[in-house]
Amino acid sequence: MAMEEIAGVAVVPLIVGLVEVAKGAGLASRWAPLLAVGLGVAISVGYGVAAPGRLAPEAIAALGLRGLALGLAAAGLYSGTRALAHPGAPAPGEERPLGPRAS
Repeated sequence: MAMEEIAGVAVVPLIVGLVEVAKGAGLASRWAPLLAVGLGVAISVGYGVAAPGRLAPEAIAALGLRGLALGLAAAGLYSGTRALAHPGAPAPGEERPLGPRAS
């Protein structure tokens, strides 16, 4: 396994942490997945650009796709953790039904 792949997996919890910090600073929860994807792309492309050597446009596109995958993984990790921590809570954008629950 290449070092870039290992480092990429380690970036997912970092993105989740940065999104949590942004939410603590006032970011609405509905924007958290978009921020996670943006951070994933920015970190991945930034890492590739900072690496020594000239990057071809194809390499930058590949880094952008890798960053998209990292951001989506971080958004999924966040929503999955939220679902486990708060079972029965409505998902963001979902309304809770009014009245008593039907058993």
